[in-house]
Amino acid sequence: MGIDDDDERVKLRLVDTMNAPENVAIRAKALARGAALQPEYDSQNWVKTVFSFDYRGRGIGSFIAPFLFINACSVIWTCAYELALPKSQASLSVYDVVYQLVFSTMGFLLVFRLSRAAVRFWDCRTAFGNINVGVRNLVDVALVYGDGRDPDAMDDICAWTCGFALASKQYLRGIKTIPANEVVGILSDEDRARIEKSSHPPLFCISMIRRAIYRAFGRDNAGKDSVNDTIRFESRVRELHAQIDFLVLQEGALERLRATKLPQIYVIHLRTFLVLYCLSMPFVFVSRWGWGTIAAVAAVSFALLGIEGGATECEIPFNPTHSNHLRMDQYIQGCFNSVGYLLTWNAKREGMKSLGNREGNVSCASLDELVIQVEKRN
Repeated sequence: MGIDDDDERVKLRLVDTMNAPENVAIRAKALARGAALQPEYDSQNWVKTVFSFDYRGRGIGSFIAPFLFINACSVIWTCAYELALPKSQASLSVYDVVYQLVFSTMGFLLVFRLSRAAVRFWDCRTAFGNINVGVRNLVDVALVYGDGRDPDAMDDICAWTCGFALASKQYLRGIKTIPANEVVGILSDEDRARIEKSSHPPLFCISMIRRAIYRAFGRDNAGKDSVNDTIRFESRVRELHAQIDFLVLQEGALERLRATKLPQIYVIHLRTFLVLYCLSMPFVFVSRWGWGTIAAVAAVSFALLGIEGGATECEIPFNPTHSNHLRMDQYIQGCFNSVGYLLTWNAKREGMKSLGNREGNVSCASLDELVIQVEKRN
């Protein structure tokens, strides 16, 4: 993070490089490309949602294979029944009562499956949101407590904290690289290479944050301060490490959710009966529906398989190209913006010893009226 000027290396602070307009624009453009693959939708607009033909938005790819197989069988059997087979021998409508019982049971299974997937999705969203909160808290606490300490170490704390958020995004998506444009003005190419070479990029960034904290706070006037100063110092360092532990906890929760699927016995049982149910529909109802069986099977199978497909789609929501997955590029952009704001505010107050003091006078429309109101309350 520096520039060459007259053959001298001029050291720039993180607040300068991170908030440089060209760097902000480059990062925003890079992260916007990822966010564009996961667009927002208007949940209030019934027309666009009901008549949506978005293949990725409906998650059709997660159930297209069984859907095509079931409907191919439906078309073949309906054509055979209507055109070739003796109708008195081909109908299985006597089984429709049992069929309805199976449907009721399967409906409960589908509801449970979808609800568990929704809970997992929101758990993932909560954990990544907590990473953003943790980054803000860690940077803010470090800047407040680090006034007057090693500026390079303080910048490293903030930069590696941003690196942790981005590395977590990439790691959860199974991507090893750290895009240069997404961390321009924050981390150097050498730092990016170190992250990419590590076996666990988020953990590497956490380790670097702890080392930067040691550089900034660990080499104090040991043995020279009073007992109160020592206690105050230790409590501040403890708070910083507590913020780091919070970040590790959230990233670990996301790893757990990514690595843990619903037990396969449940998925196998549900999918087996779901496919058998849809596959047997034309055999049971063709005598009643005739040629309409083809359309009915298509509609019912799309609805039921779509529920299972939606659960599968949202169960591990970390794919960068799936529109229903977490919009982590957008979250990272918000995280970087917050750190940039904190650095800017801190730079304005650096050296001023401003610790939350209010400035100026608070206006009052009528001081006499205020005094009267206070006296009445008393």
